[in-house]
Amino acid sequence: MIILNTKKHWLQTLFFCLCCTQLLISQELKIQTDWSKTKVIAKKENKPILIILTGSEWFAPCKKMDERVIENTVFKEYASKHLVLFMVDLPKGVLDLDSKVSKDFNHFEKKYKTNAMPALVLVDKNGIKIKNLKGRMFHLKNVMKQIIIN
Repeated sequence: MIILNTKKHWLQTLFFCLCCTQLLISQELKIQTDWSKTKVIAKKENKPILIILTGSEWFAPCKKMDERVIENTVFKEYASKHLVLFMVDLPKGVLDLDSKVSKDFNHFEKKYKTNAMPALVLVDKNGIKIKNLKGRMFHLKNVMKQIIIN
């Protein structure tokens, strides 16, 4: 009985620690939606900005990117330490081209010459393009390989 209780206690402790670690990681990742604020943060922290252009609510590749990359622990850990994240997320059914989110999406799409959705663009703290990420944005390995700055 003592062995079972000890194993049970050990497993409960391990589970608790894993949950706390996951909670801390998820709390550390902040995604900005205001471009001006994003640049201020990037300059203050001396970090590049990863621009995320997506339709995570309705477009299948964007949903995959959100689930497999943005919510992935490896990505979250790296991004929270090395990047400022900025997202323009087109909601389902946005037909109003005059809405702020549509204007923002079109602005960044044209400025950084993206031609796919989802699109990830790495820029410096001043908003000057470093590169558009290529390939499938819902493959964690592909994204990580392109955002890690030496």
